[in-house]
Amino acid sequence: MLKRSLQLFMIFTALFLSGEYCLNAAETSVPAVSAAAADSTINIDKNNQMMLVFVERLKSGDTKEARKIAKEMADFSKNYKDDEKTVYKSFYSNIEKELYILKNKNSKKNVVWVKEPIADGYYFLAVMDFNEKNYKDAIDNIQKCITWNPVRAPYYCERGFIFLNCGVNADYVSAQVAYEQALEYADNEEDFASALRGLGFAFASRNELEESAAAMILSEKFVPNNPDAQEHILRLKSLVPSFDFNMDIKKATKILKESHIQTTFSPDHSKVLLKLASEMKMPEEKEKALVFLIRANMLDPNNKDVEKKLKEVQMIK
Repeated sequence: MLKRSLQLFMIFTALFLSGEYCLNAAETSVPAVSAAAADSTINIDKNNQMMLVFVERLKSGDTKEARKIAKEMADFSKNYKDDEKTVYKSFYSNIEKELYILKNKNSKKNVVWVKEPIADGYYFLAVMDFNEKNYKDAIDNIQKCITWNPVRAPYYCERGFIFLNCGVNADYVSAQVAYEQALEYADNEEDFASALRGLGFAFASRNELEESAAAMILSEKFVPNNPDAQEHILRLKSLVPSFDFNMDIKKATKILKESHIQTTFSPDHSKVLLKLASEMKMPEEKEKALVFLIRANMLDPNNKDVEKKLKEVQMIK
């Protein structure tokens, strides 16, 4: 399990440092630039340094020092306290902040984006707690992580993973809820597929085999040839040879929709990118706006406002 977590930390850190943690540049037709990477409001200085040191300590086997660093990151939370007028959150970028504001549009509280890596600190503590089989602390810390950044899909995936794998205290219903929330906040193919695969395992744990197979098959639409998904399908076939698992994407989508499971990206992500692109200065920020709008169009092809704005920006010289 430590190997899995170390791999997860390395991937998480690499994506963070490259700016690819939120949006996949391969889908934008703008080479090597993603909306997340183009977002100049991303805060990486303090996060960058502390995360690198954390990963190095973990790689070297110094879990005591790694935990100390993670706790230092989480302890920045002591500097902030919500009140009736203000709520403090530990976002990665303005994209996440705007998504949070959109999701909480009826709130009158002022949202303050703190620069310290508080959510990551709690996230790292949760995974280390899980590795040490301190499941209660793991659940507590992943919830604190989500409280500080409630719009990040990987945090919900980790919460689902913990609930699925905490031994005799496994909570399959809570795991399913966590993965469904991950689908809501996933704004890239990797995160959406990861949430679907998690749902597949949660469904299987509840003996809902058709839904389990459907989730795994649909995940292949977003990230093809994933070994976990393919292995799970083979395992289901071996357990129930008489069951028909040879469904296609269309049938898998239908099965999940009938179970009220989200099968594509939330349109809110497209709305956020459109808002931010519309606020950019032209022609100085044309290329950056194009990155946001092309990605917004991919996330929600039915958003006519995005399509219109994209054409407008493309015409600017």
